[in-house]
Amino acid sequence: MPESDSLRRSALWMISGQGVSLLFQAGYFILIGRTLGSHEYGAFVGVVALVNVLSQFSSLGMEMILVRNISRARESFAATWGSALQISACGFVVLLILAMLIGHFTLKPELQRFIPYIAVSDALLGKVVQLSGRAFQGAGRLDHTARLTALSNITRAVFAVGLFLLAVFTHFRADALLWTRIYWLSSLATAALAFGSVTRLLGWPAFGPIRTRDLMDGFSFSLSSSSISIYNDIDKTFLAGAGQLYAAGIYSAAYRIIDVASVPIYAIYAAATPRFFRKGEHSIGYASALAAQLLRRTVPYGAGMALLLFAGASLVPYLFGQSFRDSVEALRWLCLLPLIRGLHYAWGTTITGSSSQWYRTATQLGAAGANLFLNAALIPRWSWRGAAIASLLTDAGLAAASWAVVRYLRGRKDARATAITQAA
Repeated sequence: MPESDSLRRSALWMISGQGVSLLFQAGYFILIGRTLGSHEYGAFVGVVALVNVLSQFSSLGMEMILVRNISRARESFAATWGSALQISACGFVVLLILAMLIGHFTLKPELQRFIPYIAVSDALLGKVVQLSGRAFQGAGRLDHTARLTALSNITRAVFAVGLFLLAVFTHFRADALLWTRIYWLSSLATAALAFGSVTRLLGWPAFGPIRTRDLMDGFSFSLSSSSISIYNDIDKTFLAGAGQLYAAGIYSAAYRIIDVASVPIYAIYAAATPRFFRKGEHSIGYASALAAQLLRRTVPYGAGMALLLFAGASLVPYLFGQSFRDSVEALRWLCLLPLIRGLHYAWGTTITGSSSQWYRTATQLGAAGANLFLNAALIPRWSWRGAAIASLLTDAGLAAASWAVVRYLRGRKDARATAITQAA
């Protein structure tokens, strides 16, 4: 099969899986928003954001090591899969302790009770699902990656329907604590199916010594992923920790719509990641050419989506309920994010695929640090509007920094090639 057709097929699988996932994710958000209301929803997502930041370290980046190793050498699956599971199990214990400790100092006691349930769901069971999807991605089985992506949100939507119907027919007021107590069950069902699918189709894990190179590279990936989670999600924890649960709720609802709108862009780069690794192994120039090819598709989509989000923002209260009416303004503030994300996904994946992950990690750590500073400075004064300003500035700065790193790496390669030619 020609390479372009293979990429198109992989991207279609990812987009179809993300599309199904998007529908159920939207249903899940709408039902939970209507069931909990903006205040309780803000409490829930504030704790989820904290756990998500820490959970990026629980597997030490082994999800990306799976993609890299398996896409380059299929026979490395068993050892890499076993290492990923070992590291993730140990990392979860450390994460839970850290989350409880940080929550003790940053969250009110009523929010601290959410942490164990969300940690089990997202940092342990959710990590098994993520690792399984990455294993299939590295093996070129994007159809199974797509199915797992969809299944995660299907199961959550099913549980959300159950809670919504229970609240409607029994006339009781569901709160965030009740949802967290049943939230992890959806992840348990998905994780069991994901692990079974990997074992059946790819094989059993092999448990043995973990390669030092995988640990070092994986740590870089985990720093990168945690940085992403910080500049995407920590603003919700800032708002919830400051007691601004209504602001956290309406801002989070708008941000989730942005995440949904970004799904096709993410799906394209997720499908292309193994190809970036293969092309980048030879030269960053090849990886850059692939990024330019993909940008011709994602930039028009991002621009069109920004216009659509701005124009359609007034529909949000009809979907989530009137307690989310201020999400209209929040969504209009954030509508450019899908376009900006498409830029830094392209250049960032080019850096990663070219075995220069530490450069990407440095840019993302810089973005995370800037976002923390901006949130700390702006949220106390301007609430969710401060968070929106911080998000826009951070993502735009990350796109610029990623572009600059690609230019630097290409220039260094050209200089090296010139020096070799002159020496010859």
